[in-house]
Amino acid sequence: MLVRAYRTYQPALLLGLLVLAPAVWSGLFVHGAPVPPGPHMPGYRPFALAFALWPWTAPLTGVLATLALGLQLDRLANDRELFERHHHLPALLFPLLLAMGPLRMAPDPALLGMPAALQALRITWGTQGRTRALGPLFDAGCLIGVAALLYFPYAFLVVVLWASAAVMRPYGWRDYVVPLLGTVVVLMLAWAVVALSQAGGWAPMGTLALRTPEPRSAHWLRDRAAPALVAVLLLVAIPVLAGLYQRSIMREKNARASFLAFAFACLLLLGFAAVLGHPLPAVLVACPLAVVLSYPLAATRRLWLAELTVAALLLAAVAGPWWG
Repeated sequence: MLVRAYRTYQPALLLGLLVLAPAVWSGLFVHGAPVPPGPHMPGYRPFALAFALWPWTAPLTGVLATLALGLQLDRLANDRELFERHHHLPALLFPLLLAMGPLRMAPDPALLGMPAALQALRITWGTQGRTRALGPLFDAGCLIGVAALLYFPYAFLVVVLWASAAVMRPYGWRDYVVPLLGTVVVLMLAWAVVALSQAGGWAPMGTLALRTPEPRSAHWLRDRAAPALVAVLLLVAIPVLAGLYQRSIMREKNARASFLAFAFACLLLLGFAAVLGHPLPAVLVACPLAVVLSYPLAATRRLWLAELTVAALLLAAVAGPWWG
């Protein structure tokens, strides 16, 4: 079964993403993938243009982004010691969590910018225990800038880099200035390219304008039953994660505290989007939850219950977009 298999650390299991990612996007290949209205950041404009000219490229891009993020999230969680033992549960859960619920997955700027954001976190968390880290921190800041070129609120993730440096490294003011400098350099270079090439306006704050939320139809399986099941699983995950954090060594605590900072930042970005009336990016929920919900599934002794839960989530993820 799925949970029994993905609780192991066999690399061949990652090939399952080649089936899961197209499966959860299959409904949007038929019904069409929703693309948020403009204005867009310069990094997302070529994608928006392609989606308008060739609608089939939108779900295809979503499949490719889901594959990349599933692999990235799995590698990040395992290599940076977020778990007691290695497993591939994040790779299993991420496509399922992305596809279900009322947020509606789409090839939006947040989804396409998240790979750069996750790589920035991977680089930053890899500096733990290193004496020199200014180069990696600058690279991480540049990647946050790249992510912000697609989804401008990702610039806020510089705060996560600062929080990670605060718990992983001795205090040094350069560790806080360098990531911000990297982000600013990328954004300023992009502004210069746009200005010189006259390839559209440069108005990042225009992407944050207030909008009127669009009414959406709801379906009981995708928008009611599946989120309720995830909420129950989350309630189980919180004490498991708390217990694991308490018995961790300091190095593991630092990594898990940095991850919690990232999860809290995603929650703040969701709240910011809700205040502005923008569509809520599903990736901001799926990325942190794919890791958090892995804890109870990896620790439970009632394997049959875990298998039943994941099977229900799989049903909602594959069938849900067909009603979207």
